[in-house]
Formats: sequence, C-alpha cells, structure tokens
Amino acid sequence: MGAAIKDYFAELADGVGGAWNRFWFRAVDPFSTSVLRIASGLMALLYLCSFNGELTRWFGPQGLLPSNNVRQLTGAASSASEGAGTVFRFSYFYWLEQPVELRIAHVAGLLVVVLFTAGAFTRITSILSVVVIAAYVHRAPMIAGHLEPVLIMVMFYLCIAPSGACLSIDRWRAARREDHDPLQQAAPSVAANIAVRLIQVHLAGFYIIMALSKLAGFTWWTGESMWWLIAHSESRLVDLTSLHEYLHVVNAWTHAVVLFELVFPVLIWNRLARPLLLAVSVVMWGTLALVTGLLAFCAMMVIAGLAFVPPAGLRAIGCRRSANLPAEPRPAESP
Repeated sequence: MGAAIKDYFAELADGVGGAWNRFWFRAVDPFSTSVLRIASGLMALLYLCSFNGELTRWFGPQGLLPSNNVRQLTGAASSASEGAGTVFRFSYFYWLEQPVELRIAHVAGLLVVVLFTAGAFTRITSILSVVVIAAYVHRAPMIAGHLEPVLIMVMFYLCIAPSGACLSIDRWRAARREDHDPLQQAAPSVAANIAVRLIQVHLAGFYIIMALSKLAGFTWWTGESMWWLIAHSESRLVDLTSLHEYLHVVNAWTHAVVLFELVFPVLIWNRLARPLLLAVSVVMWGTLALVTGLLAFCAMMVIAGLAFVPPAGLRAIGCRRSANLPAEPRPAESP
C-alpha cells in the first residue's frame, strides 16, 4: 500500500513538473515575438507622436503639468532614496523643461522606438524603448489612458525574448555576415517562449480585471452600459443611437461583452476554443473601438492577443514560406 501511494505521488510530481516545464521552458520559434515587436513598436510610435507639438504645453515650466506639481500629486520621488512615503517613478522629463531640451529628448525617443520596431540592435533598443514610454507615463500619469498599461506590458516582456531574431535589421545583418537566407527559420528559443507565456498570462489577468470591474457596475448588470457608451457623442466614431428601438439588442451586447471577458481567460488555454475566442476578440474590440473611440487601446488588445497565435500560424498569414518548408513551386502553365 505504501509503495503504491509513493508511486502515485511520484507520477503526479513528474506529470505536473513536466507540464510546467513544457509550458514555460520549451524552446519555440521566435517569430511570434518578432511580430509582436513590430506591432507594439508601431503603437508606441503612434503614442509618442500624439505628443508632437504638445511637449511644452504639458511638460514645460509654465505648462499644464509642472514637474513639482506632478511630484506632489503622485508622491513621485526623483531618486530611490529621497525619503519614506514616496514612490520611485523614473522619468528623464523631470529634469528637462526647456522647449529645446524637450524636443531633443522627444526626437531621441522616437529614434529609439523606430530602431526597436525595425529590429536594429534589438537587445538594447527594446529596453530603451520601455524606458522611453515609461518616461512619458511617469511624467504625466494623470493623462494616461487605457493604452499605456497594455503597451508597456507587451514591450517589457519582449525585452526578455530575442524579438529581433526575425523580420528585423538584426536578422538581415546576421544573414549577410553568415551568408544564409534571412527568411530561413530562426533557431528555437526558450526566452521567446517565456516572453510569450508571460504576455499570455498577463493578458488573461487583464481580462479578469476588466470583467470583475464591470460586475461591480450596476449598468453592466442591467444591460444598459453599451447604450451609455453609444449615447456618449463626444468620443464615439459611429452613431448607433438608432439602436434605441432595439434595446434588447443593446442589452444582449452588454451582457455578451461581460461574458466574453469572463470566458476568455478560462477557455483561451484550450487548443480548440482558442481560434474562436481570438476571432471573437477581433470583432468585440473592433466594435468597441467604433463605440468608444479608443482605437489605440482596442488595437493594442488585439495585438496582445497575437501572443496566443502559434508561430506557424503567423508565418502562414504573413509569410510566403512556412516554418519548415520552402515556398511551393508555381504550377506549370499549360501550353
């Protein structure tokens, strides 16, 4: 009896440990992290460009958000040892207030993110890009929106992965140096798998938080929330107020959003349910973008969902060649 119990727990430990190791530490094709690098880099560029022409207005000494006022409002410390009761939120904009200084820093930040998006010196520019985006968020957290948490989350985890292994200047330079095809599949990477898994887990956590926050709101229970979003004329991109004659549709839409956000973090791990959930997520975030006007945030949620698409699937969508096979020859033309 004792031997049977011992064998059971040994088998259980091997099974759980093996599944854990396969989930986190299996080497995978880094193509997914390269696609995420390009997509998140473009969103980061869009975010930075939103500050073009507005730097002095926000960050200047006579601007709307002087550095001293922001420090007092947020409890931000300029150094980690500034004192108890303060929070360390690094931003080089705390020391740059003159218009020329702000413009130089802004252009330098744009250059860093462009290099990261293009996959140049990715190991360095990935880290610097996170520092750049965080500098804007930490300097003015009161004007940050829904986009920044998701954007920084994805970019931060890409610092772990070899996100320049494919579709990048780094890959092209390495191919020229080693005389091989830059479209050839890159070597599998454990770091790429860890980064993708962290994005997946974190994204599932975002869905849980969004669902629970909606369940705390009365109008989401009554099915009226989508109508309030539709009626908010200042932000919407499409006028859907004609749906007031079909309130049952609006109510169903409201409950469907909550249901999806509750189901997604549970069923997304199922291989068969995953394609359906990802397809529905594109529809859901696309319609919410039209109603709320939060185009960047909704696009970023779809981009983060790409972490659940296997590298072979992304290659099939975006490349002529598959993960392992050369391009199929064109059929011979009939005489």
